[in-house]
Amino acid sequence: MKRFTHFILMLMVATSPLMMTSCDSDYWYDDSGYWYDRPWYGDHTPWWYGYSNGYYNWNNGYYNNGGNYNGGGQQGNTLLDEAQVLSGKWTGQMQFTNGTTGEQASFDVAMTFVQANTNAIKGTGVEIDVSGNERQTLKFTWYIDYNGNIYIKYASGSTYVMDISASTYGFRLEESTGIFRGYMAGTNNKDMIYIDLTRTESAKSSTRASSIRNFGSTDLQKQEIKGEKKLIRR
Repeated sequence: MKRFTHFILMLMVATSPLMMTSCDSDYWYDDSGYWYDRPWYGDHTPWWYGYSNGYYNWNNGYYNNGGNYNGGGQQGNTLLDEAQVLSGKWTGQMQFTNGTTGEQASFDVAMTFVQANTNAIKGTGVEIDVSGNERQTLKFTWYIDYNGNIYIKYASGSTYVMDISASTYGFRLEESTGIFRGYMAGTNNKDMIYIDLTRTESAKSSTRASSIRNFGSTDLQKQEIKGEKKLIRR
């Protein structure tokens, strides 16, 4: 009996580390219903996750029934100024980060923004992604809200926001230099897109103002484009 008791005690001591390890595992649960030991980002939640909390949702009512300039603006310019500078064709590079897996991909891109009318701070657009012999065309709609944030909604239903008030991870839109770069944070998804674009064509209806029309953060963190060179089908 004593030998049996001693054997049980030794067995419990030997297996106790395994028991403790299984209890301390840091599991998480994603939307697909799969359990992982740890998320791809470790202990530091990506900054853009905060934009999918519901506060920055796309506003269908505003887009369908509003979106015309009636005052307001940022940094000495009006929202209409911002829409006019945004309108036109931009080309450069895009980096896409899958917020679920952490996978990154980069490719060449051309984005064209078209105002709904000359007084509109909303409109439609086309994005053309190219990587090697691969190519895809995506249609989107866009609007500028009363704070100056730029919202983009793709035909797939995925929506993103470019935050004018964010100093590091916002955007910079400059008429003076013809650059448009910044971060598109998913609002109904956890993906993030970074663009680094140069104007190649102004909107035909756009008229150059006498004042300098630049928008967004001067402290924007310019990101090095990285990730595998390939298209992300969206």
